Amino acid sequence: MISPYISDSVMESAVAIVLVRTPDLSNAITVSLFSEVAHHPTALWISLNKSSYTHSLLLSQPEFSLSVLNQKQASIALACGTVSGRERDKCAALDVFENGSGFLFLKQALAATSCRVRRSEDIGDHTLFVADILETVLESRTSHLRHLLISDLTK
Repeated sequence: MISPYISDSVMESAVAIVLVRTPDLSNAITVSLFSEVAHHPTALWISLNKSSYTHSLLLSQPEFSLSVLNQKQASIALACGTVSGRERDKCAALDVFENGSGFLFLKQALAATSCRVRRSEDIGDHTLFVADILETVLESRTSHLRHLLISDLTK
């Protein structure tokens, strides 16, 4: 089943997963609404639906990582975007590693950042989270690949 976030999208955009880890739980969710906010200090924003499991985890633990997916990771985007973490441990099925600061990063993603929420803004059924970028990892072995795009998920 294709999510309406994919089938009804009106803008082409890159796809990533957000990983949130609390002391007892972790979860991953597919996102296509994210962007860098500023270079100095480095910050980015993500938008999450308030009904998502990841949203509730992020409210209790205001830190996350964002892994930008490459064009060969469509199955990851679909797996993390079509089932709730309330029903299945999505992180258990992912090839992730913990960085030295305790954040989960997805192996072979184009890039990954660890972030701490600075501010959140209610925007109706979503929350916009603005976060400071704490650390970034670039995957040089995937540099020949392009970003996974929403349109790749409908093929």
